[in-house]
Amino acid sequence: MRSLLLIASTIIGYTLLRGWPADWHPIIRVCLAVSVLVIAFSLWDRHERPASQTATPTRSPLLLDYLAIGTTILLIECFFLVFLSLAPSRSEKLALALDESLHPEVYQSITEPDSAKKTSSSPSSSGNSRITSNWLFSGPGPRSLNKNDQVIPSNRPELYLFPDSAEDSALLLTTELYLRNFTLATYQDGHWFPKATIPRTLTSTNFTITIPQRKPGPSITYELSHPANSLGQTLAVSIPDFSSISLPSLREIHPATFRLPSSLIKDHNYRYQVTSTPFSFDQIKKDRITPALSPAPEYLTLPDDPSLRQKIQTLASTLGPPSRDSLLKLRKLLHSRYRYSLNLNMPQDADPLDSFLFNTRAGYCTHFATATAMLTRALGIPSRIAFGWSGGRYFKSPNLFVFRAREAHAWTEIFLEDLGWVIFETTPPSRQEGASSLADSGESPPIADFITDSEEDHSPELLAPLLKAALWLGLASALILITLLLIRRRSAPISPSSPTQALLPPSPHYLAAFRRACLAHGQPMPLGRTLRRHLSEIQAPHFTQQLLNYHYAVHYGQVPKNKLTEKKILSKLKAWEKSAKRDQPQK
Repeated sequence: MRSLLLIASTIIGYTLLRGWPADWHPIIRVCLAVSVLVIAFSLWDRHERPASQTATPTRSPLLLDYLAIGTTILLIECFFLVFLSLAPSRSEKLALALDESLHPEVYQSITEPDSAKKTSSSPSSSGNSRITSNWLFSGPGPRSLNKNDQVIPSNRPELYLFPDSAEDSALLLTTELYLRNFTLATYQDGHWFPKATIPRTLTSTNFTITIPQRKPGPSITYELSHPANSLGQTLAVSIPDFSSISLPSLREIHPATFRLPSSLIKDHNYRYQVTSTPFSFDQIKKDRITPALSPAPEYLTLPDDPSLRQKIQTLASTLGPPSRDSLLKLRKLLHSRYRYSLNLNMPQDADPLDSFLFNTRAGYCTHFATATAMLTRALGIPSRIAFGWSGGRYFKSPNLFVFRAREAHAWTEIFLEDLGWVIFETTPPSRQEGASSLADSGESPPIADFITDSEEDHSPELLAPLLKAALWLGLASALILITLLLIRRRSAPISPSSPTQALLPPSPHYLAAFRRACLAHGQPMPLGRTLRRHLSEIQAPHFTQQLLNYHYAVHYGQVPKNKLTEKKILSKLKAWEKSAKRDQPQK
């Protein structure tokens, strides 16, 4: 039964530490898990022991003892609270610093602001890794091209954007609005995977992380609010490309893919301020464009299938050499010959890209973005695909853009000289969710409770007050514990003269009387000597043989105690002790 209780408590503790119930604060779950395990181990150790002569405490537990135990448990929980809140981030920084000191050449290649022309030979530029981050509306894992699935858009609001001013709102309404969540670089067997890189941590200065941008045009400042992902990591969202973001730190786990710090979650949601410079291919005024040297080989890699690769190269050759005109021809080709559809009917055994380009010619944004990425690579232009949202519905009164699940979108980004990554949209306008829409005057925005306060104070560490309270509570617990120990020490009884004596079970009263009588006759019984041996070495009265037989029968022969016999033996021992005192004057 005790083992079953211990197993059940372990399962409960593990479930709490894994994040269930999701609506409970992590600190509450940690403290509760520790309490459950402590209680379970205490109960598990309680069991009936076989009757035997064992050492017993010299007194019963007092109130001070229970207070000391409770204060100790409270102090341990405060320690766990502070440790689990601060240790992970510190350990991560220490590990990164150690790895950077061991491999400085690798970190040099990914920390340069303008590393596009330097990382083609970097060790981090090769290889693939299956992404473990998640898209807020899709779940974890690599992205795949669907073949026969029917996509049913949801009307659920997923993200909220607050422009900083009316001018920013007007500028967003006149441009194609994209919100990027993450990018992928490698296409294999109908799946997209991210480019494998060494993660790096971006730290803030005055709670602001700044990244220099090469995009021309005005900048826009805005606030984003979205729920945290309960299944794992939550990625940052921004208009490509952001120049500053108000966060204490940001973890770049893949190119243009940033993981938000979990310490900023408040009520299961994130809210942060960003400044970006919106820019797309259509804003390029000059007729000539120059593809830049690829940041990594992945951005020019075509499918492994030789037949599909040859067909893509043949189709791309009809567009002419890489130029602005060839890219416009590519967009026109996809708009005129291919159909946007959420209902797919592709052969099960065929590559979905092959089916889309050369068979069914129907698909949605992910298929158009994939086809564009492969065709631009065949032209010699580095490319990747990005996932996020586009469009949004604007509500004038609260100055708010609302993005729903149906506005989830994938698009292509190409790498150009002097501009970097540029959005190149080729999904047909029939998608109907690409452009921002203006809400009617009487229409109310679907705003959740957590974003109603647009003047929310963004503290660098939302857990700071809780950690400070835990530190003070731990200090108070330590002082109380020390005080209780001092009080208990002062009131504790005097310890026995011999440590060995404190560990022995209490002697029977007749045996204690025998020791006193032996001492009175000048023949003390040493500690540890058995009764039989001591009687064989001293001159003792004849009745002591009765004492020896009774003592061994009770303690080793399982004979029940006899109070009358003990009383007679005790009376004779007292008389023997008195006889020694009567003989002392004669000596």
